[in-house]
Amino acid sequence: MIKKVLVTGANGMLGTHICKELLKQQYEVHAFILPGQDSSLLQDKSIKIVEGDVLNSEQLDSFVAEVDAVIHVAALTDVWPRRSERVCRVNYQGALNVAAAVRKNNLQRLVYISSASAFGHGTLQEPGNEHAAYALSGFGIDYIQSKYDAQVKLLQLHQSEALPVIVVNPTFMIGAYDANLTSGRMVLQLVKGKVPGYSKGGKNFVAAADVAVAAVNALQMGRLGECYIAGNENLTYKGFFAKVKSSIGLEGKLFPMPSWIVLLFGALSSIMARLSKSKPQLSYSMARFSLLQQYYSSTKAQDELAMPQTPIETAVQSCVAWYRANGILEN
Repeated sequence: MIKKVLVTGANGMLGTHICKELLKQQYEVHAFILPGQDSSLLQDKSIKIVEGDVLNSEQLDSFVAEVDAVIHVAALTDVWPRRSERVCRVNYQGALNVAAAVRKNNLQRLVYISSASAFGHGTLQEPGNEHAAYALSGFGIDYIQSKYDAQVKLLQLHQSEALPVIVVNPTFMIGAYDANLTSGRMVLQLVKGKVPGYSKGGKNFVAAADVAVAAVNALQMGRLGECYIAGNENLTYKGFFAKVKSSIGLEGKLFPMPSWIVLLFGALSSIMARLSKSKPQLSYSMARFSLLQQYYSSTKAQDELAMPQTPIETAVQSCVAWYRANGILEN
């Protein structure tokens, strides 16, 4: 029986949601974070905080030995610069280190948090699913490639060495606890009036809290060696921004932006970022992404992991309320 669960990357947005969901389902939580990182979101007497690095196998093994299962969330999500040796090492080698520790200690489950981008996306009429082939290698973004490569390797280890792995593939998450301004940055920029318009593409959006439920439920409900796209609503950017505005009472009109303007802005932002050695507002690679229809089906996760489907408006309200409560809207 699984009672004790180690969560890597426990102090990030999804990691925090997962820790809270584990407590709700009465698991004993061991929160694994990098030494010296902020753990204020995990200040609950029921959570045991341990410090370490997934690239330190010996250190990792000592903590994995204390639990029954691992939910591996820790990853570097930087997409600028798009090529990064450290991103590859943390996301790929880190996942293999976790898998080795799980096998060595004969744990019952490893839930690996991958990305929906590890599968091919589709249209609103025919969204991508767990059978759609990976289609983003041409973008040369190490974050996406490293998550895909790690997923492939872990599934191979399931076949060759019976690694008890289950993969959860979130789409674009919205919710509270986004202290590092990752996926919530899009919402924050809109609230601050820094989004002049929208491109022709779209995404599948999901409440981070729902992904956490799917990840925790996977410990008991998930089938070994299977992947589960954890998503909810397929929305054009126009539709998403409309939902954000209506859910928090924002006024003002956004305008459609021609693709060539989006790409030109991305290219110029990337050039300026290289010169100033700062992160661009919109890199050329992400400008290209914004023109894609990245739509997915989460039917499998709903059916097999009892994944909720919280309205995106609710997730946006939670995100903005948390930003406001923590003074991020004023920065």
